[in-house]
Amino acid sequence: MTRAIFVFCMLCACRTEAPPSADASAPIDAGLAFTFADADPSPSAPATAATSAKPPVDESRLAAYAHVVPQRLKSVGHTSVVFRADFGSGLRAAYKPESKRGHRRYRGEVASYRLAKMLGLPNVIPAEVHVFSRESVRAAAASDARALSLVNDEVIDRKGRVYGSLVPWIDKLEFIAIDAPAERARWEKELKSGDEVPADRRALDAQISTLIVFDYLTGNWDRWSGENVAIDRASGILLFVDNDATFFDPIPPLFAPEKAMLRGVDRFSRALVTRLRAISALDLADAFGDEEPGSPLLSARVVAACEARRKEIVALVDSKIAQLGEANVLYFP
Repeated sequence: MTRAIFVFCMLCACRTEAPPSADASAPIDAGLAFTFADADPSPSAPATAATSAKPPVDESRLAAYAHVVPQRLKSVGHTSVVFRADFGSGLRAAYKPESKRGHRRYRGEVASYRLAKMLGLPNVIPAEVHVFSRESVRAAAASDARALSLVNDEVIDRKGRVYGSLVPWIDKLEFIAIDAPAERARWEKELKSGDEVPADRRALDAQISTLIVFDYLTGNWDRWSGENVAIDRASGILLFVDNDATFFDPIPPLFAPEKAMLRGVDRFSRALVTRLRAISALDLADAFGDEEPGSPLLSARVVAACEARRKEIVALVDSKIAQLGEANVLYFP
């Protein structure tokens, strides 16, 4: 697969068993990073109704963060270490550094984005990894007592470097309570084969079905803990936010309900299933790419686990098609 290399100030990163080695002699005053994007993806992603809508944040916005250094960090996390990072010139991002309570979890944000991109899904906000010097992170946190305390006590320092995911900030991000009991009961019923889905519910239900598939593929065990799904009203796109509980090795027992949820779905996106049928472990590894040149984003074992889940999804869909008919299962575009 042809790979075009765009040099930003980001390290495309994800969860692996061991962190890459850090060369303390390399300059990191403004971060260090590389983004790999497929110039000629194979197989081609099918067109879908979702991909025709313009996402609220596209990849082009990442270029604006090249060579930035945080000027101010404010703690905005509850159970995890997350900061709102201000860089000046109006640039702001959510920054999740590697921390003791979330060791390497920041990489899940990037892994999820890269996978969504390969699948042609606009639902995951672009995320890349920035590597800042320890000194610049401490200086930016100095004006927020909680932020500084977290930097001192929780943030992991790799030979003077702090690795973390950077996600462009969305003002007035609106969360949608699709996990509220009444709403969940409604879409669970609508995703079962049977009555037609009302026209005004089809776009939402299609994306919820895709969310369930995507979370199973990524091994996400923390989607339904509250405020992990948002919506962009202008486009109608659901935003799958907070993806750091993905690609664990091994996946914790907390993931078991996700399999039950997937098995409860009868209606899927035809385009997504077509894409899942076409890709292989090599395609997945290529999509995840490198964390930094020469260092794979995901280990072979993690990629193999993702590939195994892909096969499970396809097998489940095939069994439902045999039972219910293709038109009833590949119900959404």
